[in-house]
Amino acid sequence: MINISQQKLEANRLRKLGKFEEALPLYRELWAKTGDKFDGAGLLHCLRNMKIFDEAIPFADELLGKYLDFDWAHNEIIWTYIQGKLNRLKDDTPIQILITEADHIMSLNPKDLPLKTIVFKVLKAAKALNNWKIVNEWITKIDLSSLSAVPTSLESRKEGWSEQSQWYNYRIQGIIKLYENEQELNEALALSDKAIELFPKQSKFFLRLKALCYSASGKFDDAKGIYQNLCSKPKADWWLLHEYAVVLQKQNQYDDALKFMYQAASSNYKLESMVTLFFDIGQLCNNLGKYKESRAHLLLCKYVREDKGWGVSDQMLELIKSVSIHLDDIGPPALKEAYTECKIEWNNVLGTHDQALIASKQREIRRNIFGTVNSIRDDRTFCFINLGSEESLFCTKSDLPISIKNGDKVIIDAIPSFDKKKNKDSWRAINIRIDI
Repeated sequence: MINISQQKLEANRLRKLGKFEEALPLYRELWAKTGDKFDGAGLLHCLRNMKIFDEAIPFADELLGKYLDFDWAHNEIIWTYIQGKLNRLKDDTPIQILITEADHIMSLNPKDLPLKTIVFKVLKAAKALNNWKIVNEWITKIDLSSLSAVPTSLESRKEGWSEQSQWYNYRIQGIIKLYENEQELNEALALSDKAIELFPKQSKFFLRLKALCYSASGKFDDAKGIYQNLCSKPKADWWLLHEYAVVLQKQNQYDDALKFMYQAASSNYKLESMVTLFFDIGQLCNNLGKYKESRAHLLLCKYVREDKGWGVSDQMLELIKSVSIHLDDIGPPALKEAYTECKIEWNNVLGTHDQALIASKQREIRRNIFGTVNSIRDDRTFCFINLGSEESLFCTKSDLPISIKNGDKVIIDAIPSFDKKKNKDSWRAINIRIDI
């Protein structure tokens, strides 16, 4: 018959080999016999790794009252609460519930990796909610020197952000959002310069934060210089173009500001991410007396918010009402019509239609063509419609029906276009309908 000492050795051997299912019944039996702190910690370790949290959490509560001073048990209790409570909270969990759980674990004085896991969990949730007060409170709970400067590895094999670069990002943004004096902005500027030096692969983001610091300080020329450089890069991010436009607007360069806002809007197909941009365009157009353009963008903002189930502010409704007084018609009645009207305005102002394109549009529209959707990818704003021959038509993802996927059969119309890359006439798919 195996004695307790032999059973302990066997349970520990199996646990260290990662054979938790085999070790678990041995630890259960040992704990029932001995109540020993080593057996308790081993049992909790197996329960946690097997994700049996319905049993692990109350057992952690039991060990908390008995063996908190025992380092192994202490560590297992903390990880059980992190994995079994904190990490299992849904993304839409109210932030105060998340903080209550995090505060409870923090009261156990976690160190090193558990501490970093808790703090970054709260920081990420608070940032997503734009709750910078919480970000500023929690960023101070972790020492920068304890964080790694080694970038994380992403599935795409690209380098991600290191713990230290994330800390700088949270800290600088938190200061900019809630600064109370020039001294705090100077601190954010100094941190931005340090981050640019330390993390060259994230320099774009920290340069942008430096520009925001300058703008907040009223140093618009300095901010403009940074944005000018960032936005001169090929395929500049739409949000950088938007922020650049805001700086230009503060310098009363309204026409240039509007062009950059239009460029931002036309370079991104995710309408839900641009509702603030559309509202800003609506306000600027209203100030410039461009009432039709103002209403189109304000309605686009309104329709996108309603489509996503988001609220529409009284300020927006009042602005739409005041702009509409200057116009005779009711404006675009739905999201698609508003988007089309806005796109026409963007193209006209940005000069998208060159002479070759205009000439190509003299060709007649092709209607009711059958095809198959192809090449939809998350990293692209476009895809193609294959027509069953060697012909493939360009299509923007924003023109596709909702929930469509690669391989779906569709009916389309085709308008003349011009392929600048191949320098020849081509066709573009529009009015795309699912072939039932």
